[in-house]
Amino acid sequence: MKNILVFNDISSLGNCSMAVNLPVLTHLGHNCMPVVTAHYSAQTGFGNYHLLENNNVATFANDILQKAHVDAIYVGFGQNTQTLGEITQVLQNVKDVFVLVDPIMGDNGALYGVFDDNYVAQMKQIVQYADVITPNLTEACLLVGESYDDILSHQNEQTFLAMVGKTFADILAKTGAKNAVITGVPCGDLIGNVVVTKDGVRYVTNARAPINYSGTGDLFSSVVMGQMLNSCNLLQATQLSANFVGGCARQTQRTDRRFGVDFANLLYTLK
Repeated sequence: MKNILVFNDISSLGNCSMAVNLPVLTHLGHNCMPVVTAHYSAQTGFGNYHLLENNNVATFANDILQKAHVDAIYVGFGQNTQTLGEITQVLQNVKDVFVLVDPIMGDNGALYGVFDDNYVAQMKQIVQYADVITPNLTEACLLVGESYDDILSHQNEQTFLAMVGKTFADILAKTGAKNAVITGVPCGDLIGNVVVTKDGVRYVTNARAPINYSGTGDLFSSVVMGQMLNSCNLLQATQLSANFVGGCARQTQRTDRRFGVDFANLLYTLK
């Protein structure tokens, strides 16, 4: 069992963020120590939500660090640049821990409405501390300055996934992260993940679900972290995560993507 300090928001509706992190990581045998960066009444895709920000993220984290040993740190939704700055301070002061950063910033080629370019700049500082980053294609473009629209213009080509891999083959050098998985790359009937390590670029693909549900990135990164802390390598953890997320999406009955996937009744498949 590993002790994991988890930085993320929590949404009362949406089956995403901390509501995903905690059950997945706990099921995989780890102890979660959550630091909630913000509480949303509903994930932002719903609109008309209410928000409580935590302006004392470093204080919460330091309280935990004074009382418990930390083996790993998960960084997700940071809410604002102040929060990211405080998380950066924590990362600077904690040594010899496994760090996974899910650089949540946007999707479909655009920043989420709550973020701006300053947030992107601060996220670029945080990913330098990461053993693994799990950006989607939009976030990978934001981190290294590639054009999302230019990349997507090749989406219908058979070699699209390989082209994405070639485009981001140097993402480790550009970001400072030790390893990366570019998640959720659309490839026709398949969904692809590009795994980049010091040994090169590898690919994991699965059948694409009919609906692009909210929160699957949180689910994916949680499984990757939990499995790596259970001694899987990154490629193995990515395959296990892709299988699990795909299975959850395919068995989810609701058609409103904002509510996320039903994953709880499939947790038993994670070992």
